[in-house]
Amino acid sequence: MVCNAHLGEVDAARDKLAAAGCSVLVVTQSKPGAVAPYLNRMGWHVPVVCDPDRAGYAAFGLERTRWTSFVKPRVLAGYLRAALRGYGVRKPVPGEDVLQLGGDFVLDRQREVVFAYPSADPTDRPTVAAILEAIRPGS
Repeated sequence: MVCNAHLGEVDAARDKLAAAGCSVLVVTQSKPGAVAPYLNRMGWHVPVVCDPDRAGYAAFGLERTRWTSFVKPRVLAGYLRAALRGYGVRKPVPGEDVLQLGGDFVLDRQREVVFAYPSADPTDRPTVAAILEAIRPGS
């Protein structure tokens, strides 16, 4: 199961992020054919690149979780919160690794990482406010 509540929150904050000088790029392990219909159905407008071999995940040191993480109360609560906000859970497509954790990273114009948030579990993501704080001038 894949829940993309965080992507929806980031998409909704596109204008705030742009005003702060930040461009959003989503990296997904899905193959291109699986991504476009989903983004269109959700009405999201963020640019996406596909990394089905998960090379980018490895480059940023993102780890895999264990199956048992999906039954932890914190994770179950995260999925429930997302569902209550209207974000559905979708079945993974063949080739996706549901155990692969994601993360959020902000790079400056010199491609230096200025904010790193590797997820500790499948529903662990930073708030948009935390991302905005990280990119605020003088931070």
